Amino acid sequence: MDRPAPDADRTTDSRWERSSGADRAEPIVERRPYVELALEHPDLEPTAYGDSFFPDAIPYALEGTHRVFYWRPTLESGSGEPGEWSGVCATTESLSPVTDRGPTDFDLVSRRDETTAVTVDGTIAGDSTRTLVESYAVPDVRIRALSESRLEVLVDGTAVVVPAGTRRRVSLAERTVIRVDGEESPTETTPELRVRFPGQRELHHPVIGANYRLFPSFGLDLEAVPSPLAVPTANGELDHEALAASLGVDLSARPYPERVLWQAFAYTAFDPHADSVPELWQFPTGHLALSDDQIGGDD
Repeated sequence: MDRPAPDADRTTDSRWERSSGADRAEPIVERRPYVELALEHPDLEPTAYGDSFFPDAIPYALEGTHRVFYWRPTLESGSGEPGEWSGVCATTESLSPVTDRGPTDFDLVSRRDETTAVTVDGTIAGDSTRTLVESYAVPDVRIRALSESRLEVLVDGTAVVVPAGTRRRVSLAERTVIRVDGEESPTETTPELRVRFPGQRELHHPVIGANYRLFPSFGLDLEAVPSPLAVPTANGELDHEALAASLGVDLSARPYPERVLWQAFAYTAFDPHADSVPELWQFPTGHLALSDDQIGGDD
């Protein structure tokens, strides 16, 4: 009598639709000075925690090139043409271009109706711990000058210079806040601005206004991937490593952060529990794309 195959050896067919990337605007791939800003409040207790399984951006080095890969659209529609940017700035709340048109300010907190979510411990483009306060006077933080080798930030009117490859922590004036957690008594907090300027980075991002998720090629030729695809599962869940092996993708030859991107790609495209049929295409650049129109629910 034949025994059922072990859970780790089972596959499930996953149907997907192939689309052409030839008539679509190619993703943004720009090498620019890259700045990270986080306004943190380490003396406050967090009341909210991030719950994203995958961060919005993955920084890593590949073949000697340092890149930051934003697989979910993050730039605002009014960000302008990439050729006009002198750099990009990432915060815990947003990704914004830096231009030569004058000092630029950025989102350092998140407004929510009549409250403000301030960061306790920040992760750029990832999960940060936060707490809600009734009102908050946001410090005036602007980038005044940015080049390949030097960043100058205005913090409440005071210039802070950060050479490329370094970081700074700037303590700001103490503030009084009222936390939205049942405790109505005022609380004192001393914000800290964390500034990191690694220098130039190669930014990968969906074209502005896009409705798709972007991924590296992973060395995969999408034309060679069948539909339906036999997706390996283990205990009823997608086995992303076995899927890579079945498609000839050698994860061991890729840096760990890109393996995280593969995991994000595998689960968003071929989750055996998904109800929708994903639409995939490959750009001439090799980048893979997955239409947002086919993605249901939260990641």
